[in-house]
Amino acid sequence: MIIIKNILSIIFLLQIIGVSAHAQIGGPIISREAHKVVHKNPTKLSSEIKSLAKEITFRSHTEQDKAIAIFRWIATNISYDHELRNNFQLQKEIYTSEENVMKNALKRKKALCGGYAFLFRELCKEAGIRSEVVHGFSKKYTSNSSKKNNPDHSWNVVKLDNHWYLLDLTLARSHGSSQNPDMYWFKTNPEYFINTHYPKEIKWTLLANPMTKTEFYRLP
Repeated sequence: MIIIKNILSIIFLLQIIGVSAHAQIGGPIISREAHKVVHKNPTKLSSEIKSLAKEITFRSHTEQDKAIAIFRWIATNISYDHELRNNFQLQKEIYTSEENVMKNALKRKKALCGGYAFLFRELCKEAGIRSEVVHGFSKKYTSNSSKKNNPDHSWNVVKLDNHWYLLDLTLARSHGSSQNPDMYWFKTNPEYFINTHYPKEIKWTLLANPMTKTEFYRLP
């Protein structure tokens, strides 16, 4: 009986670690604790994001200009958070809610893909632009991906002039530099984007006839 309890304890621990690993890289934040604190202090953060969005876009006039300004600001001011990616304790402290992830991204000037995606969405919202966070699978983060059932990456879609477009701030930063993000990852052609990204919700491929998840995994 003791052996069985020990085995169950180990399984439970592995599940917790697995959920955290998905969250730190790109899974949605779904823990009960996250729901309890999701609106812990939204007023202060909302005010900060509203002010920041105004500052970033005050010289921009079109939706596209505003989206590009936000994209460039995040990519040049928020570095990739290698410490958070490798620190389990820090993940538990930061990945309690989307608000907390964004707050820490702005405070630390560092983020993982979730932080990039949440921040872009909220800054766009304050600029009057619709954006959504997309959770899914990326060849960048997975090996032997066909065995992965939980999202491991997050990116965005943004609606400009009544059309949806794909973007990935994490890769724009990592493939570019702190002053010159790789703009290939802004409004990337869906036909190319699907080679490295597969969304959990297939509509966000933005393709009329998207490949299957199995076909995605077979790509080189």
